[in-house]
Amino acid sequence: MKDNNKARLLTVGIAVVLILIVCGISVVIYALNKRNSQDTSTMLQEDIMEYANNSQEQSVTAQDIEKKDSGSEAAGKEEEPEKQEEPEKQEKEEVEQEEPAVVVKEQEEPQEQSIIEEEAGKQDSGGEQKTTAKWQKEAGENLAAVEIDLSRQMSEMKGYWEAGNMEAVEDLAYLPRYRAASEKLSGTTKYYYYGDTDGSKRPNGMGLAMYTDNQYYYGEWKNGVRSGNGMWIKFYVYDQNAKAKDSIYLQHSYSGTWANDLPNGDGAEHYDFIDENLEANVGYNRNFIGNFKNGLYHGEIYITNYYSDHNTKEWSGTAKDGVWQAMGEKDSKGQYPVIVELTDLDNYQWMAEKANKNQGVDGLISAAK
Repeated sequence: MKDNNKARLLTVGIAVVLILIVCGISVVIYALNKRNSQDTSTMLQEDIMEYANNSQEQSVTAQDIEKKDSGSEAAGKEEEPEKQEEPEKQEKEEVEQEEPAVVVKEQEEPQEQSIIEEEAGKQDSGGEQKTTAKWQKEAGENLAAVEIDLSRQMSEMKGYWEAGNMEAVEDLAYLPRYRAASEKLSGTTKYYYYGDTDGSKRPNGMGLAMYTDNQYYYGEWKNGVRSGNGMWIKFYVYDQNAKAKDSIYLQHSYSGTWANDLPNGDGAEHYDFIDENLEANVGYNRNFIGNFKNGLYHGEIYITNYYSDHNTKEWSGTAKDGVWQAMGEKDSKGQYPVIVELTDLDNYQWMAEKANKNQGVDGLISAAK
C-alpha cells in the first residue's frame, strides 16, 4: 500500500513540475515576442523619420539650386574659392577687349523722318545752301562737336543698302554725323556693326560695318569676320584748300567674295573720280576685275582706265600674290612692262621692280592685314 502511494505521489509531482516548466517557458516566449514586436515597431518608426528627414534635405537642396539658377549666386561663391573664378573672368574680359566689333543695338522704334530729309530740312529752314561739294569739308568743321545716333544711323544706311539705293548710301556717308561716328574709330581696326549675330554676339549672317576713314562694308559675315559676298566702300573727303592733284578720288570700292576678312576669290575693284580734278589726256586705272588672294591681285586681271573726257581704254595683266608678271625686258629707267592694252598690243603700262609688290585693294582696313 505504501509503495503504491509513493508511486502515485511521485507521478503527481513530476506532472506538476512539468506543468510549471511549460508555463515558465510560455511566459518567457511571450515576453520575448512582445519585446521583438516593440523593437520592430521602433525601428520602423525610426526608418520613417530618417526617410522624412532625407526628403526634406533633398527639397532644400533643390530650392538652393533654383535660387542659384535665378541669379542668387552668393552661396556658391562662398563655397568655391575666388581664385578659380578670377582667371576665367580676366580671360573673358581680355577677349572682349580684343573683339573688334562694336555691336550696335537695333532701334526699338523706327524713325518716321529719314536723316537725309532731316538734313535737307535744316538747310531749307536756315535759308542757306551749301557752297562746298559733298567731298569737301566745311570751313572750321569740328566733328567732335557733332551729335551722333549710331543705332539710327546704322539702321537707315543698312536699309538703303539692302534696297540697292547706293545714291542714298553715298549721301548719308558724306553727312557730318556719319563722318563724326567714323572718326571716333580713328587709329583702330575696330568697327561699328549692325546686323545678324551668333550666340557669342559676333557678326554672323548679313550686316553693315562702319570703320574709320569713312569706310563701310555691307554683306555676309561668318564667325566675326567678312566672309562670303559683300561690298566695301571708302568715301573720300578733302579740305577746301586741297590741291587738285591730291584730291582726285571720290570713292574706292570692292565687290565680290571674301574670306578671312579680306577679298578672296572673284571680285571687282572700282574707283570713282572727281572729274574736274583730273589731268587732261591722262588715263587713270578705274576697274580691276579678276581673282584676288588676301586682298591682292592673283591671276589674270582685266583693267579699264578713265580719262577726264570720259573716254576709256581696256587692259590686261597677270599677277601672282600681288606682283605683276613682267611681259618683257626692263627699259632704261628700270621699269618693266606689266599691263598691255587689249586693242594695241604694243602699248604697255610700266612699273619699277621695287614698286611692284602688294598690288591689290589699297587702304582696306582689316585686322587680318
